[in-house]
Amino acid sequence: MRERLRALDTRLLLPMLLLVIMGTLTVYSAGRGTTQSSLWLKQTLWTVMGFLSLAAVAAVNPLRIFRSAFPLYILGILSLAAVLAVGHRIGGAQRWLVVAHMTWQPSELMKWITLLFVTHRLGTRPLQEVTTWDLVGASTLVFFPMLLVLKQPDLGMAISFLPILLLIPLLKGLRAKWVLAALLGVSLLGVFSWQKMLKPYQKQRVMTFLDPGADLQGKGYQINQSRIAIGAGGMFGQGFTSGSQTQLNFLPVKTTDFVFSVWAEERGFLGVLLALGLFGAVIMRILDTARVAKTSSETYFCVGAAGIIALHLFVNVGMVIGLLPNKGIVLPFFSAGGSSTLSYFLGLGVVMAVRYRAKMK
Repeated sequence: MRERLRALDTRLLLPMLLLVIMGTLTVYSAGRGTTQSSLWLKQTLWTVMGFLSLAAVAAVNPLRIFRSAFPLYILGILSLAAVLAVGHRIGGAQRWLVVAHMTWQPSELMKWITLLFVTHRLGTRPLQEVTTWDLVGASTLVFFPMLLVLKQPDLGMAISFLPILLLIPLLKGLRAKWVLAALLGVSLLGVFSWQKMLKPYQKQRVMTFLDPGADLQGKGYQINQSRIAIGAGGMFGQGFTSGSQTQLNFLPVKTTDFVFSVWAEERGFLGVLLALGLFGAVIMRILDTARVAKTSSETYFCVGAAGIIALHLFVNVGMVIGLLPNKGIVLPFFSAGGSSTLSYFLGLGVVMAVRYRAKMK
């Protein structure tokens, strides 16, 4: 037990837990008087499970974790295939498996497993030995689960894989032509997805983003109400459980996609700065862990982890203020969701394992 506690990185854990507490309180406020009034209790349970999982992983030698990447990747691919075959459908999307009467979203954990496997493969070879086929192989390992996730369909989750696809080749010191090739590949995937894989409602989200004022009571309703809620927060906010847009149920999807709008309405501009500052502290600590990591695989994993969190933060906040289309990307540590919460704790458990090993002489 003492070993596990010593493995915890308090400078990473503290801002994480503060964000989780802030998020849970926001979920409680958002769910008051609705059918989701007890959701905060479930979220608390998932947080406790996540913390215990983090503590267990943080005390494991990262070399053992990376050696398990291949079997985990295979299990992850099989779980995504199982979702398409026998998955539980909610709201027109088939993204979940039912396990012991509980829904589980395998794609949440799969992005972390993919990061683990790709960084392990790229990190085991010296920089000068990187070949074209190494890049193609690593890209294929990322594209394959992305395509399975797009079939569910879940565009937002598929986008979560992009930091793995873009950041890792950059870390290998590849030339500009490979960066351009990666961007071209992502662009071609986007065109293919628009033509063949995106559902009409997903295309409509993009069109609504391009012209949000065209249908404020229809397709543009969500973004419009989110903006009203954020603006109503002012400098200091309307107070805990006192946000008008939230409590009168004008704000949609307020425990997941638009949970940050609830926080902004209740805590105001200063609360937004506090939350963004804590996210910044988490990301900077992860990048600092990448700097002191002992192996290339560990460094790449930490940078990829920071990229995943930064992407989710950027897209979710950009979405709720109307700067980006509504892609259904949740906000780490804030949005309700057991799969997401547990997966982030496990992913950052690996980061802490890397940090703990770096401190050992």
